[in-house]
Amino acid sequence: MSSFLTHVQDRLKVCGPLSYKNMFGGFGIYSGSQIFAMVIKDRLYFRVGQSNQAEYESAGMAPFTYAGKDGKSVRISYWEVPEEVLEDDEDLVFWFRKSLAEANKASSLKKKTIPKKKSIAKKKVTKSKISSSKKAVAKKKAARKKSVRRLVKKTAAKRKVAAKKKKVRSR
Repeated sequence: MSSFLTHVQDRLKVCGPLSYKNMFGGFGIYSGSQIFAMVIKDRLYFRVGQSNQAEYESAGMAPFTYAGKDGKSVRISYWEVPEEVLEDDEDLVFWFRKSLAEANKASSLKKKTIPKKKSIAKKKVTKSKISSSKKAVAKKKAARKKSVRRLVKKTAAKRKVAAKKKKVRSR
């Protein structure tokens, strides 16, 4: 373990109970089950999103990047934390909370977009289920068409009544 990681662990105590796990040649930093930071090559990176990226940019910080399989540089949503933030308790807690909020937001978006696999075996969809769902869709479309027709008829009838009233008034 590096002296920098020991220093980070000591400084992050103000943020509450955290855990550290080996990953990517560095360490992931977790609050509960949520990863919000990492230490790689003696640098601390926090999770960044729309709500806090401007702060990192204005501090002159950069995102963590690595060389991908094709040799291209890959950029991820973790940005280096300024040294002055790491040394100030109030700033550190503030940046930690924003980072954790962004990590939670990203995690909840993943849960919404990635369907959970319930079982390895694929369920067979029978023709009767497909045809019944097609029938249901067809019924809904027909009902919408009917309601649109009724609405058009009512509107046309109202216009006729209004036109007749105008004629009567103008006489």
